[in-house]
Amino acid sequence: MGGTATPWSHPEKEKCLSRSADIDFRFAAPVVVSGLLNELAAAGCSLSYRGEVGYVFDEDQMFDWARAEDSRVADLLARADALPDSMTVGFTILVDVPSEAGGDLLFQPGRAEVSLMASVNRRKIARSAVFTDLGWYLNRLVPVLEPLGLVEIEAKDLA
Repeated sequence: MGGTATPWSHPEKEKCLSRSADIDFRFAAPVVVSGLLNELAAAGCSLSYRGEVGYVFDEDQMFDWARAEDSRVADLLARADALPDSMTVGFTILVDVPSEAGGDLLFQPGRAEVSLMASVNRRKIARSAVFTDLGWYLNRLVPVLEPLGLVEIEAKDLA
């Protein structure tokens, strides 16, 4: 994901700093950033985390994440949609608002691939000290993404 920490990374609180849990979603055709995020919001996900929105418009390939007041979310989505498809765009999203579990959702160049890095209050498998419950994320996201043309999923938890 680059060298810069996301707006809500808490490396000092992570038990296994070197682990990453990523889910790559591939679509039959490019997706519209605001359309996909609006569908996730309708299903209960949120871009608002403690009153702010975390986002990246990777114009210089440095992945410099920024924060904005959540009242600016509509403007940020419009800006994301207006950017060239060759640019990576990302938003921090809460998959489950009550537990504040979520991650960084990156729209890859071409917009036919979207990647989730489970990095915000990562949900772990019950009775596991380190492994991410990828099924928990998939159960919440796939029913929303499949009608949008989802054709392939790759999920991994790596040390």
